[in-house]
Amino acid sequence: MFPVIEHIDDVLPHIAGDNGIYVSKYATHDTIDYGHHLDETFNSAIRRECRGLKFNKSGRLIARPFHKFFNLGERERVEDVDWSRPHRILEKLDGTMIHPAFVESEMVLMTRKGITRQALEAASYATEGLLALARDRLDVGKTAIFEFTSPGSRIVIGYDKPALTLLAIRDNTTGAYADFELMHDMAGHYGVPVVSSHRVDGSTPTFVSGVRGLTEIEGYVIVFDDGHRLKLKTDYYALRHKTLASLALEKNALDRVLKDAVDDVVPLLPPAAAQKLLAYQVAVLAGVSRLDTHVAELLELYRSADRKTQAQVINEKLDKRLRPVAFKSLDGKSSRNAILDILRWASHSQTRIDAVRDLFAMSWNGEDFEIEDGWSDEKESDCLRRTA
Repeated sequence: MFPVIEHIDDVLPHIAGDNGIYVSKYATHDTIDYGHHLDETFNSAIRRECRGLKFNKSGRLIARPFHKFFNLGERERVEDVDWSRPHRILEKLDGTMIHPAFVESEMVLMTRKGITRQALEAASYATEGLLALARDRLDVGKTAIFEFTSPGSRIVIGYDKPALTLLAIRDNTTGAYADFELMHDMAGHYGVPVVSSHRVDGSTPTFVSGVRGLTEIEGYVIVFDDGHRLKLKTDYYALRHKTLASLALEKNALDRVLKDAVDDVVPLLPPAAAQKLLAYQVAVLAGVSRLDTHVAELLELYRSADRKTQAQVINEKLDKRLRPVAFKSLDGKSSRNAILDILRWASHSQTRIDAVRDLFAMSWNGEDFEIEDGWSDEKESDCLRRTA
């Protein structure tokens, strides 16, 4: 079902070229993740694994979080799914995915992107039992995957207190997911909460048709015994996730791109609007990749030069808006993150976006994002059929 991965060299040949997937190199580890979503980004099993893979500096795989899976209706319609295959339905929590990894013999918690602010916050709430379970699984080559939810990090659904909930356990080499019941028993031994399994009375397709009208939950994940997964989100969640109607403003569209939240609304958008938002995402993140490559190629030419010479070259040859990026790169920081910081700064106002628009070669027209109140289930279903 899933490709075998042991070393970064098992992945690199499959992601060569501009396909939205990139390698981020840090002092202690490397990460393979996707930055922008093109038609070919997830067109193979190995590319669908490129969602936060972690490797040590010798290239060995050290953590394997979730593979990329899709919303029901995004690639598979309800009527196209073989519901006779064994499956269960799990609650979908509205938080941040967290997983452990050994980095230079020390266990740390990470998000898709690595040791981020959210990862550090989650670590502060990790119990001894949770850390013991995570370490126990890492010792046998498996990655425990959690969701961090917190009232202070609300996305749409509110939570009363911070919590880390076990979602799944994956084998690092084969990608196989642990049996849910066995995982549940193991979590009980360590005193770790597990994602809720939802009982379905009747057929799953009937259940699916009723989920979209629910409120106060994000939705569910349909998990097949062979590892295949589908997301099923409620209208309540999707239509309110960072305010769909606000996409008429470019700063909100840019914010959605930067938070990797475009796919949350694509299944609910009319086809023209969906294509426009996806095209904008591609253009913005392709601009990020282009600028990242431009800075890296310039610095590589002067890598062995002294700092004074490097500074002179940077000031003479780079756009002034990219000079801080180059200096951060020389200091060992991620140039891609520094470029994304420019866009994060810009996303606070249209004036700021206009100040960097030429740098990223991006444009936006929000006319297709004026969504009527009371958009009906029939319209949504039709939209899903046409975009699947």
